[in-house]
Amino acid sequence: MKFSRFRAALLLATLALSLVALSACGGDDDDDSNGATTPPITTPTSSGGGNGDDNGEEQEITVSMGDNFFEPKEITVKVNQTIKFEAKNDGTAIHNMVILSEEAEGKNFSSDAIVQPGDESEFEAKFSKTGTYDFQCDYHVPDMVGVITVVD
Repeated sequence: MKFSRFRAALLLATLALSLVALSACGGDDDDDSNGATTPPITTPTSSGGGNGDDNGEEQEITVSMGDNFFEPKEITVKVNQTIKFEAKNDGTAIHNMVILSEEAEGKNFSSDAIVQPGDESEFEAKFSKTGTYDFQCDYHVPDMVGVITVVD
C-alpha cells in the first residue's frame, strides 16, 4: 500500500512540474497576426551638412526589405540631393537593393550584394536628372521591385 501512495505522489509531483514548465514557455499570444509581421513604417528625413551642390541637405531613407517586398516601394526625392539609403533586411531570406540607373556610371547605387536577415546595408545615391528610376532585389525579381521618382 505504501508503494502505490509513493508512486501516486511521484506522478502528481511530475505532472505539477510539467505544467509549470509548459506555462513558462508560453508567451502573450493576444495578437491575432498568426505569425505575420508588419513592416516598419519608414519616414524620409533631411539633415544639413552637404557639400553645397545639394543645397546642404542630405535625405536619409530607411527601406525595409521583407520577404518579397520593399517598404516603401515608392520613393520621391529631389534632384541633386544626396540620398543616404539604409536597406534593412527585416525578412528571413537574403536580400539586396539595387537602383537601376544609367547615372550610376560605375558608382555603387546599391546595398551590399547580400544582406543577411536582421542585417542592414547603407549606401548613397544622387540623381542629377528628374525622372523615375527602378530598384529591385536581385534575388526576388519580379516580385521585389520599387520605383524612385526624382523631382525638382
